[in-house]
Amino acid sequence: MELHGLITKWIDLIGKMKNNLAIALFLLVSYIVFSQESYRKDSLQIKVYTSMVVNESLRIESIDIVKVFCDYCNDVQIEQIKIEALKRTKSEIYNPKYQKQGVYKLAHYLRISKKDFSELKEDN
Repeated sequence: MELHGLITKWIDLIGKMKNNLAIALFLLVSYIVFSQESYRKDSLQIKVYTSMVVNESLRIESIDIVKVFCDYCNDVQIEQIKIEALKRTKSEIYNPKYQKQGVYKLAHYLRISKKDFSELKEDN
């Protein structure tokens, strides 16, 4: 009789744990989805294409901005975006993928908060 009661208690405990696990998993997934949505709402993503030429001594010969995809940017904001894209492209020389001579085309996705983006003005 005692064995039957012990088995019944274990089954009840496992059933409660499954319910708690399901609730915890639901809350975790909800939190992840909500945090991703809030991140998208208060920030902008801007795509920039760059081109990098690496010479035979594995140094950057030139970096060019090919295209900035931003329809709502003014000239000052575009210049700031270009500067950031040039910095990111220059740092790519340390990537082993670009340790060979040649021309490389890169795509950068810049994410910036709407508040910080609106503060990019002529005085910077």
